[in-house]
Amino acid sequence: METDILLTIIFTSAVQSLFGTGVLMLGTPILLILGYDFQNALLILLPTSILINFFQLNGNLEKIDKRFYIKLLFLSIPPISFFLYFNNSFSINLNLFTGIFLIIISLKTKISLIERMIEKFIQNENLFLVIMGIIHGITNLGGALLSIIIFSKRLSKNSKRSTIAICYLTFAVFQLSTLTVLLGNYNYFNCTNLIYWIIGLIIFFFVENFLFIKVDDKSYTFYSNFFIFILGLTLILK
Repeated sequence: METDILLTIIFTSAVQSLFGTGVLMLGTPILLILGYDFQNALLILLPTSILINFFQLNGNLEKIDKRFYIKLLFLSIPPISFFLYFNNSFSINLNLFTGIFLIIISLKTKISLIERMIEKFIQNENLFLVIMGIIHGITNLGGALLSIIIFSKRLSKNSKRSTIAICYLTFAVFQLSTLTVLLGNYNYFNCTNLIYWIIGLIIFFFVENFLFIKVDDKSYTFYSNFFIFILGLTLILK
């Protein structure tokens, strides 16, 4: 068991337990910086993400924005699988663009001009979902854009997290299926990875019972914007 992977799992699982996304979005660039290749990083992180999102949905299915989720299935999932499969043919680095975009988004409640511009862009939800799928298939960072569009909606913190969780869970299931079936990679199910996945779940249950329930809707919006800002800054620095 590698200490750097373990620490990455602990940190990103805590973030995802609060916001519904984080294991893939933060874990992927962290593991790449540490020298792990893209596929191996995914095969460690995807099951962790799936397990956390699955338990986040327990008792919260009725809080999901079902209209949005159905649109995401048709518009985001196909480009995710397509671009993941052909990922080795691309050398596109969208981190800088995505990082700047995230920082702008995080400041939307502070700067009215940004808020109006973002609202106009998100109004074209179909195009947004397609672009999100493409970015996630290439970079594994589509969760950032998912957070942006969900947090722009007037939903309770439970509805926001539940909708993000079901969408992110679906992302991960299709990614893992693509890697397993189409790319023929079956070597990720081993004792070491199983320990990582269990630790991710332990972190989730701790955050769920001691942190998430203490955060009100107003504070949740503030922390989510701060989280998006830090993520954007991290991507730019990377």
